[in-house]
Amino acid sequence: MNPQFSAFIRIRIFLPLLCFLLILSSCTKSSIKNDAPLEIEGLTFEKSLPLKYAKIFRIDEYRPIESSDSDRAFASSVYRLITVADSDRYLLIPEKAPLPKNLPPEIILIQYPVKKTYLCASSAMALWTRLDSLDAIRFSAIQKKDWYIEEAALAMEEGRILYAGKYNAPDFELLLKEKCSLAIESTMIYHAPQIKEKLESLGIPVFVDKSSYEPNPLGRMEWIKLYGAMLGKEREAESFFQKKISALTTAVDSPSFPHPDAGISPKIAFFYITPNGLVVIRGKDDYIVKMIEMAGGTYAFASTRKSTSPSVTISMEQFYAQCADADILIYNSSIDNSVHFLKDLCAKSPLFAEFKAVQGGSVWATGKYLYQATDRIGDMILDLKAIISGDDRSPEFLLRVE
Repeated sequence: MNPQFSAFIRIRIFLPLLCFLLILSSCTKSSIKNDAPLEIEGLTFEKSLPLKYAKIFRIDEYRPIESSDSDRAFASSVYRLITVADSDRYLLIPEKAPLPKNLPPEIILIQYPVKKTYLCASSAMALWTRLDSLDAIRFSAIQKKDWYIEEAALAMEEGRILYAGKYNAPDFELLLKEKCSLAIESTMIYHAPQIKEKLESLGIPVFVDKSSYEPNPLGRMEWIKLYGAMLGKEREAESFFQKKISALTTAVDSPSFPHPDAGISPKIAFFYITPNGLVVIRGKDDYIVKMIEMAGGTYAFASTRKSTSPSVTISMEQFYAQCADADILIYNSSIDNSVHFLKDLCAKSPLFAEFKAVQGGSVWATGKYLYQATDRIGDMILDLKAIISGDDRSPEFLLRVE
């Protein structure tokens, strides 16, 4: 990171009051409005990146206004302003390019292509892997044993990616020693605002990944375009996204896949059992629920109360009353990996023996990779469609429990 840029970052530290306001604003899942692009002194707006499903971020491209010989040297440089949830703004500045003047204080500056990144948002790892950019990640907030992305686990085993502590307890000494230039956090960082403030005070810009706020599951996958912009790999990101979406052509112009039996929409429950016998289901606005609906299913808990958490805990009796007649049960083995056979499920509660799906052999379990596979959300939807419609596709994320 060049000294001028580093010094500029250190000056632009949010005051505690602004941090508090940021935490409050993060509680609202705001989609991007189609407002006029921000005017930036010394730059001229060129275009906005077209997005198909993503609603939470926007990328605007700018080029320098030539006013001197030094400006002409960077005339072809592209500056990108990323706006996330209508509240967070990040300006991507080409390496060695001049800093714009009189920027609003809330804009965070990030030099790109990014290097020596501290990755705390696990959902981003798969997208960076697809962009062949693990070399831009130097630090992980997740230990090797907890990565189900083979490339990430191997990179940590070989020492190419270092464990630098959890998001709420980073190894600041290691980050400084290795010259970390960017921290990518999940929204969990809002529970530890002092960590965000400390990173910024050390000259490390913090980007908060809010892909979990996307209303459409495919919008999460489209965040590969945002990271492509950070990495200078826009074409690769667009190519990957279009390739994945081509497998979902039917879903592009329709809110759901057509079911072969018109008018029939199987009732599906997605859940796991806690050690004390309670059942954890997904809230009606969760992206797993949206994928079930896109695949042509009906979520068993469509009327679930809203919750700040994507999960809702209910009693086994409540679950039985709502799901005994469900056509398909999907056990969330990415959280609890103890169900391999139907007898394992029935051992958790004798009530399961009376479930329609258990008696009919329509019980499935997810793999451990589920929540880290942001790059394969389209494949997950196709898996769900396969078990709903009974087509010949062999599911990759779901295993039948027999």
